[in-house]
Amino acid sequence: MKQHIPNTITLLNLVSGIVAIIFAMQGKLAWAAYMVILASVFDFADGMIARLLHVKTEMGKQLDSLSDVVSFGVAPAIIMYQLYLQVHPFQLNRFGINGIALLFPMCYACFAAYRLAKFNLDTRQTTSFIGLPTPAAAFVLISLPFFNTLQDYTYFIAIYNAVIMALCYLMVSSIPLFSLKFNNLKPKDNFIRYMLLVVSIVLLIILKIKAIPFIVLTYILLSIVEQKINKNK
Repeated sequence: MKQHIPNTITLLNLVSGIVAIIFAMQGKLAWAAYMVILASVFDFADGMIARLLHVKTEMGKQLDSLSDVVSFGVAPAIIMYQLYLQVHPFQLNRFGINGIALLFPMCYACFAAYRLAKFNLDTRQTTSFIGLPTPAAAFVLISLPFFNTLQDYTYFIAIYNAVIMALCYLMVSSIPLFSLKFNNLKPKDNFIRYMLLVVSIVLLIILKIKAIPFIVLTYILLSIVEQKINKNK
């Protein structure tokens, strides 16, 4: 019976992702973003509960990835597509580039799915990550609707599409990133994690949800620094 508890939490992740898609299709992008964040809470909780109950199964692993495809792949992609349509629908129709606007979010969803499949098969990612995790990439995308929209449509679509392609690359790259899990609370063993935590709290206080892209960038930079330090030891 207890083995179904983590799976139920995983399904709540999936439900949150579906609700996020519904909100996005209704144009409620802020609510859609919050539902993706809620999905990440369930995504974190299912693994933690599974470890506590000692019921990690192959079924749970596959179910988790399938749910993540929806919550952190499809939902953010639809949020971005709706954002494009909300900001400059007339320019989109005028230049006949609805298909282009859809292409980049769709590309993100495909890379997210590929990343999740790759993660399931990669035995090297048990204690750390290789490439950017899909929840982190999704957080960057869902934060974009909270920024003041650029007035020049050309710059708007160029910058946001560049962000999407950068995330696609990072998800399937070989960049080593440290795990966010604490094995203990000793500052000596978790200095880099505590540094990220402090920076994240400060940025969230100042920028709120708009801090997410800067937090993810800090995470990547700190991982690179840690990797160089470890090589020099």
